Amino acid sequence: MPTKRTFRDLGDACRAANALDLVGDRWTLIVVRELILGPKRFTDLQESVRGITPAVLTDRLRSLQENGIVEQVVLSDLARTRAYVATDWGRELESVLGSLGRWYSAGPDPRTDGGMTPDGTILAMRTMVPEVPGEVPVLALRLYDGRRSDPPMCDYRVAAIDGRLDVRAVVATEPAATVTAESTVWSSLLFEDVPLAQAERDGTVRVEGDRETVVRILRLYC
Repeated sequence: MPTKRTFRDLGDACRAANALDLVGDRWTLIVVRELILGPKRFTDLQESVRGITPAVLTDRLRSLQENGIVEQVVLSDLARTRAYVATDWGRELESVLGSLGRWYSAGPDPRTDGGMTPDGTILAMRTMVPEVPGEVPVLALRLYDGRRSDPPMCDYRVAAIDGRLDVRAVVATEPAATVTAESTVWSSLLFEDVPLAQAERDGTVRVEGDRETVVRILRLYC
């Protein structure tokens, strides 16, 4: 297999071009997307990055580690499981992903097909985060990817801080409401005006606690 020539090799001093040498390969930014909010095991990444093979994922993780974008960590579980997470520098790629998403949304045909991972949905919420008039009670959001055979539940907290929604991958304490939802369905409630009541009837969304808190947050994105 011929050695890949980078923009640096070709004498292109453009920093955007040199950035593409690091993250421009297929799958690379999607792997990073799944590691911005917290660590994931190799098997979780295989499930989240749809279509990637183990060999390609291994290659992308190796490259990302060599370039200081991703690092390997040991989880605090009993098995001391190895996982991967974005470095501080790697997490700065969230703004790049957000800009790409906004750019695509402004195009001639912004429609998409398929599903959304929990972290992908949360990053979309953070990208399109609205200003908040007044106070919004804390919402606990529990998302799962219904495309997986045994999907883990991912916990997030939605709160209002300094007039804007703050969405983080942490467990909310004493929330006004808790939403348990399939991640693609939650995305459709936020960005496609699918009625909350319809998703509740379908069983893909469950609301516990103050339902008005959930309705208010959904309205912020309409």
